[in-house]
Amino acid sequence: MRKRYPVRRSDLARIARFIAALGVPTLIAGILAHRAGVIDAPDLRKVLIASVTLGLAGGIMSCLAIASWWNRGGIGVADAARGLFYALLLLMPAGAVVTASAAFPPLTEVSTDLQDPPRAMPEPGLPASDPGLVARELAQRAAYPDIVSRRFRITPGDLHAAVLKVVEKQQWRIIGEVPPDMQDAPTLLEVETRVPVLALSNDLTIRIRPDRAGAVLDVRAASDLKDHDLGLNAWRIRGFYRQLDEMLTESYGDIAKLTVTPEEAAAIEAEELPLLADRPLADAAASVPLPSMKPSGAQTVPALAPAQFDEIYEEDPAPAR
Repeated sequence: MRKRYPVRRSDLARIARFIAALGVPTLIAGILAHRAGVIDAPDLRKVLIASVTLGLAGGIMSCLAIASWWNRGGIGVADAARGLFYALLLLMPAGAVVTASAAFPPLTEVSTDLQDPPRAMPEPGLPASDPGLVARELAQRAAYPDIVSRRFRITPGDLHAAVLKVVEKQQWRIIGEVPPDMQDAPTLLEVETRVPVLALSNDLTIRIRPDRAGAVLDVRAASDLKDHDLGLNAWRIRGFYRQLDEMLTESYGDIAKLTVTPEEAAAIEAEELPLLADRPLADAAASVPLPSMKPSGAQTVPALAPAQFDEIYEEDPAPAR
């Protein structure tokens, strides 16, 4: 009679697979709930943290189960491998977030005009002078040197029409609009965009003002992520610029003839009228001339007054008693 030894089964591998697999539906349910509007961005962040925690715990337990199987044998390595796969699937978004946090500056919004960013309306509570503005401006210019204002050789009304075509094509939701009442009047457009998959909101405020060359375009992007935008705001502005160039190319043919280069824009900004203090004086040491005679305070009648004006200077008759 042959003696058979009991086969060792790893309970740790089964638990690891269950915990790691539990994080996958948690992540999917959180994304679907956010897309449906049931939860907002802070709640979505909590769901993502929970799913990543489950994936991390399942991955560690799977590694321990594989190490135990390697030393002691038995069955259950397939469960450990599945748990490790689920863990890697959940840790990939976390790795992307960590990489983006290290690669991009911790900005909450990105604007082409940092001194006067486009806003739909004055926001209450904003300080008159922001002490962190200089630091944010230096960080943005260093990380996103291409996020600048753009000038075009068309009227603000025509540029606003091209922007509306881009919004309609991308199916963005319009939050507010200040349409042009004239072709050279300034305009403003605020739209809401969505990041693919996660459906994170990106608000774009597009401002168009008249310029010597034609029109100047400024864009401000702000996302639902309040601590760190993970580079999404700059990514959205670049995408909008690319789509606007495609729309202008379809409408006008050659985008190079419409776009004002940075050198031309700098030359336009330099063309300003000189200040009065900068104009040379004829003689800075010369004294101000004084009048030759002092006007008399007594009222006199002109000696050579025309005859038709004699009655004006006659005294009024005394009232009858």
